[in-house]
Formats: sequence, structure tokens, C-alpha cells
Amino acid sequence: MSGSSSGVEPRRFHPIPAVLALAQAGWIWWLSSKTLAGPGGPWWSFYGNSFHFVLFGLLAILLAETLRTRGGWSTGTLVLVLVLTVAYGITDEVHQLWTPGRSADAKDVCVDFLGAVGALALWWGVRGPGRLKVALARAFAVGLVMLAFNAFRAWASTR
Repeated sequence: MSGSSSGVEPRRFHPIPAVLALAQAGWIWWLSSKTLAGPGGPWWSFYGNSFHFVLFGLLAILLAETLRTRGGWSTGTLVLVLVLTVAYGITDEVHQLWTPGRSADAKDVCVDFLGAVGALALWWGVRGPGRLKVALARAFAVGLVMLAFNAFRAWASTR
């Protein structure tokens, strides 16, 4: 039974995942503040851009856990997590405009979004009402889309 008279459980704030989400956001900021000197070429580009998927996927999971209720997550909560993750991705790309050796790229924000979607699809199966097999399949499919997108980005730029 819900504690509210409307039958809708109020959104709760969980401090431990919130602190971890802030730490993850700080780590992303720190990484994007560095000039990353690598060997260059399409493979380096592919790996570097794919790392966004993992970084922002973890951020999305931590944000989702911050807003989790006993009943799991509402659609509105999951949309809010995606909006917050993409907004931070945009902020991070703008931040890179002032970092020597770095540049802003809207395609990186697309990979950030795919990371958030893939991670939430997986986490929904682990912690939510979803079935793990279905969640794994969805997260795998999103991961494949990200890999194809990043491969196209990396090798199309070499032409």
C-alpha cells in the first residue's frame, strides 16, 4: 500500500547512489578535461568513442538508483534519468570546447544517450520487474547499435 492518498508512491531520494552519481559525473568531467594523446587512427577513435557508452551508462544507472522507489521506476522517472544523462553529456561536450586538444561533438552525445538506454535496459532486468533474458537482449541490441555507429564514425572519417 502506498503512503500517499493518491495511490502513487512518492519519489524518494537515495543519498548513496546520488553521491556515487556525483562522483561518476566528476570522473567524466576530469577525463574530458585531459588531452588524450593516443596513437590516432580509426581504432583509437573507435575505442575512445565507445568509452562514452560505458561512462554514461553507469551514470544513468546511478541516477536511476537515486530516484528508485519501492515499486521500481515509473516511465517518467526513466525519461527523467535519460534527460539528465543527455543534458550532462551536452554539458560535457561544451566543456571540451575549452580543453586543449579536445572538441565538442554531437555524435558523442548520441553515444552517451545509447549508453544510458542500454544500461537502463539491462538494469531494469536486474533490479526492476523485467526479465533478465529480455533485458540482456535489449542491452545487447543497443550495444550493437552503438558499436556500429562508432565504427561508422571512426572509419568514415578516414576516407
